[in-house]
Amino acid sequence: MITQLLKHSWLKFWRSPAFSQSMTQSVILGIIALYFLLNMLVLGYFLGDILEEYSAEERALTLVIAGLFFYALLDLLTRYFVQSFPAIDIKPYLTLPVKKSTQAHYLLLRSFGSFYNIFPLFFLVPFFFRSVVGSYPITQVLAFAAFSVGLIALNNVLSFYIEKRMAIKGPLVGALLVGIVILFYCEMKGYISIFPYLLQLAKTILAYPILSLIPALLAGGIYFIAHRFFVNNFSLDSNQASANLFGQSIPIGLFDRFGEAGKLMDLETKLMLRSKRSMTYLQMSGLFLFYPLIFMGDDTLNSPFMLIFIGVILTGMVAMNHGQLMLSWNSLHFDLLQSRSFTYHDLFKAKYYILVLSCLLPFILSLPYFFINKEIVLFSFVLLLYNMSISIFAYMFLASYNSQRIDPNEKGAFNMKGFGAAHFLIPLPIMGFPVLLYYFGFFFGGKVAGLSLIALVGIIGLLVHPFIIQFCVNNFKKNRYQIGAAFRKTS
Repeated sequence: MITQLLKHSWLKFWRSPAFSQSMTQSVILGIIALYFLLNMLVLGYFLGDILEEYSAEERALTLVIAGLFFYALLDLLTRYFVQSFPAIDIKPYLTLPVKKSTQAHYLLLRSFGSFYNIFPLFFLVPFFFRSVVGSYPITQVLAFAAFSVGLIALNNVLSFYIEKRMAIKGPLVGALLVGIVILFYCEMKGYISIFPYLLQLAKTILAYPILSLIPALLAGGIYFIAHRFFVNNFSLDSNQASANLFGQSIPIGLFDRFGEAGKLMDLETKLMLRSKRSMTYLQMSGLFLFYPLIFMGDDTLNSPFMLIFIGVILTGMVAMNHGQLMLSWNSLHFDLLQSRSFTYHDLFKAKYYILVLSCLLPFILSLPYFFINKEIVLFSFVLLLYNMSISIFAYMFLASYNSQRIDPNEKGAFNMKGFGAAHFLIPLPIMGFPVLLYYFGFFFGGKVAGLSLIALVGIIGLLVHPFIIQFCVNNFKKNRYQIGAAFRKTS
């Protein structure tokens, strides 16, 4: 039965209309993936020589095993935000005479075919055959192989379990992910140093090869726990998850005092906090609030170019992630919206003010940087004015021309559904234009003139925003039938 389910999944992939519709996008992403895989192959092939040359105290195998612990933590964090797990594909079978236990095994086994499990092998396999086999005792060779494969399997089932458990015990799992981020930051800045302990742990594993089986045993245990969890939580309704859904307690009337556009703002807020894809974007954007800490103590932070980049990221990352799919978020119920009393102007007005708030709130949260580096707050305030006008106008203009259907409940920070070529290109001018404005003003009057020019452009944009909204509405009316048809297409 599991083989039959896997066959159905393979046929669904090849028969999906989205497969041919996004062929160009798939080719581009495939080329990028191939580039990184080739880099990993080359690095793995020469890594043994590099480590032996630059670290005479420790052998290459010991260093790689110690490094794999760090990789496992980073991989766990990356998988949560990036990897899409196949749980939604089981829904058609819930009403058929297929055992829940079989369905759970199918989901877990299918997840092992993920790119994130194959990617590290492009690094480990060449290193294993060139630098490990023949250079170390057979027991250590087998220990390294068992440890590496076991660690990949452990991360796969653990990340799968965490991602699904997040819907029920979000704060607990979220604290774990935040702890991993803090650990990496403290290690990078030198506040703590756990690498010597990992080296000692790696030496212990090589001295007692039986210990290399621990990751595989843990993977088996978590597989069993995840299997039971899925069996107990398979249902067509959301049951416990819906009762604890983030955003459930937000009052509907938060913005309704602002008329029809306010009601749409309430709906947009609910959508942002309830849908999986939007929540993933919000979480990823939240991590960028800590981005300046990476450069603390580095002269790079004093560069105007870097400060402008940080300002755009701090105040505009949420708007960039959410705004690029401005109308696509409503694609599943767009016909319903058109049948209500809302006008297109109400819709674009609501989108604009939601994105303005998404720029303003991160700026407020970033104000503590004033006690670390005043320049960050100064540049962020100027770029806040820019993002609340020019950046949002760009997203609105793009939405009025080209919008595609998406499912907000699909997971994955790098889910490319709904993105076209324009979506990949538009961040470039949004980030590059303030740099040009700054250096143009700097040429005539220094830093003050450069920042004043960016702020002036942003203020003018804020003053004329009603006219820009109306312009985008008029443009959308010309394209609404094509966009509506794109929203009705199913993959």
